[in-house]
Amino acid sequence: MQFIKSMMAAHDERNFRTYYYEKFGIGGVDEKKSLEILLKEQPLNIGKLRQFCLRFQVPAMYRIHLWKVILGITPANPKSTEFVMSQRRQQYENLHHALMVMRRINSNTPPGEVYTKMYLLQTGMLSFEDHDLKNPENKALVSMGTSVSGIVEDDVDGYWITTKFYTLFSKCKESLQKLPEKTIQYLKKEDTDQRLVNHLNKHDVWGCLPLVDWYRRCFSNVLPDTSFERVWDKVIGGSCSILIYVAVSIFLTFKRPLLSMNSRDDMVNYLLKIPGDSGDVLVIQAIELWQKHGGHMIQTKSDSPVFVDRSPS
Repeated sequence: MQFIKSMMAAHDERNFRTYYYEKFGIGGVDEKKSLEILLKEQPLNIGKLRQFCLRFQVPAMYRIHLWKVILGITPANPKSTEFVMSQRRQQYENLHHALMVMRRINSNTPPGEVYTKMYLLQTGMLSFEDHDLKNPENKALVSMGTSVSGIVEDDVDGYWITTKFYTLFSKCKESLQKLPEKTIQYLKKEDTDQRLVNHLNKHDVWGCLPLVDWYRRCFSNVLPDTSFERVWDKVIGGSCSILIYVAVSIFLTFKRPLLSMNSRDDMVNYLLKIPGDSGDVLVIQAIELWQKHGGHMIQTKSDSPVFVDRSPS
């Protein structure tokens, strides 16, 4: 699309070059070396690794390993990794086998649904009747599992990353309802001429958009699978505020086509079908906005991700 191409050309060339190196698992030389040094520490310093996720671009070749360490799937002491992962695999196989025997899954069940039902069984929340996936929270978990399954090579990793991330992210649940209001607030600051904000207000678009659902699923199955992981890097690092800027970035990226529409339904339907080739643009712009407002400077004292508002009043 022409408007996407023009937007890409307007961005800092270095950011795109760095990003595409990362897409092929190369990453910035200094960033890669710094991360390698951190990953050689014994025991691993989880706090430093989380700060790395916040401050730098995570090289694709280390992303899954880094996520597993920070999420507590593998231990900080590398000497225990083999034993811990063997236990993780055994637990996965036991849960999977139980669901097969119960006929709640089969060989054709999509990974996201499998992970969700395994999690519900593991936590004692699997219902007697197969209505579990109608719950909005469980739908979000299915969505997360679907996206994660597309970037891992092993379903054991897929299951544990999905469920540990979901558990971590659930600690932000009380803040999710406030995010649509914050999205409008930040969009007003970035939409300098206010044309887009006024246009969306005029057609009462806000009440029809599934913004809370976007946030609840942490943009999995909203952004293309090749892009969502960079957003998750920041959440796993400890900052959920990146989500606000992803939403703002979506509106800014598609400002021109949205302004050309005079139907609320047309605008909503358009935003519900984000083109796959726009994912990189959206995420890069979102991270730039997040950095601009100090999101990367957050210091977290716990394992819970937090929302911070560092924007000028």
